Amino acid sequence: MRPIILKGKKVSLAILLREDLQESWEWFNDRSTVRHLFNSAHFTLPEEEEEFYEELKKNKDKAPIFAVVENKEGTLVGIAGFNWINWQARWGEILYYLSPEERGKGYGTETVKLLCDYAFTHLNLHKVWAKVHENNLPSIRVLEKNGFSLSGRFREHVWSNGRYLDELIYERFARDYKQRAKTT
Repeated sequence: MRPIILKGKKVSLAILLREDLQESWEWFNDRSTVRHLFNSAHFTLPEEEEEFYEELKKNKDKAPIFAVVENKEGTLVGIAGFNWINWQARWGEILYYLSPEERGKGYGTETVKLLCDYAFTHLNLHKVWAKVHENNLPSIRVLEKNGFSLSGRFREHVWSNGRYLDELIYERFARDYKQRAKTT
């Protein structure tokens, strides 16, 4: 049984284990995942996932990454965490991706909620933000459901599947999170 860091209703943020790497690598290389994270040409090698895990161990306090596990069965359904945290300015860039088979079940929305809980309650961050491609409507909905606001747009910033896409920047502040928590 892996240790749970934050528990939600459907999913939890948990410790990422070495045994999760193969599945994570497969999802990360799935074209439906990578085209929304980077561009359609991006791929990673299995050895890079091992390097990622070694970096994670060294930097877990600087940029925590978690396994997203489904609560009923305890199965790995995604990866989520922080690309990086600026401790002086107290902000963090979040990342999240789910197994293609597990999308559309509300896991993404709850995962981002848990990341915000962790960021604002446990890390005392001032702001969290995320980058999203303009055509990734499910991820945009996840962010907006969690109280994120569109704050910027890099026009024609990403080349993917034969065309340029805008990259959108969404952000959420601790004060809005705390205010929303009071009303729910």
